[in-house]
Amino acid sequence: MAIGFSERFDFRPIIGWELDQVKIDKYHVMFFFENEHALLNVADRFSFRSADNAVRYEYTIYGDQKSLNVDSILRVRVREIKIVSKDRLDLIFENGDVLSVYDNPEFCSWWFLGGSENLPGGGTSPYTFEISDMDEDCMTETEREERRKP
Repeated sequence: MAIGFSERFDFRPIIGWELDQVKIDKYHVMFFFENEHALLNVADRFSFRSADNAVRYEYTIYGDQKSLNVDSILRVRVREIKIVSKDRLDLIFENGDVLSVYDNPEFCSWWFLGGSENLPGGGTSPYTFEISDMDEDCMTETEREERRKP
């Protein structure tokens, strides 16, 4: 069981991220932001809806839909983050397009990694923050009870 989306997460740092590229892997779809210094990794399912509704589809990692049409959000910044339910998070872009990420309560199905810190000598650290779905082993009893609520 995983925790899903909730107000316990501060999604505000994601506002303003500009989407640079999207990569498809066998087990993930990776949305890279901010010159690849930030990442949304989806391991289960997401949907996309253009502002004019001309493009609308759902992509399931283990499903049949294996093509993407997200070019309208490339080089566009996230304007707003909206927790629709504990199972759905919307990223609303400046052009009005919406990328919805869905939680799968059976496993850790999404995570955000963002930012990087400059290190002495010019290197960068791995991401400075992480927002992710949590596996049951990492959850408190209160979080487990909250997840079980309809």
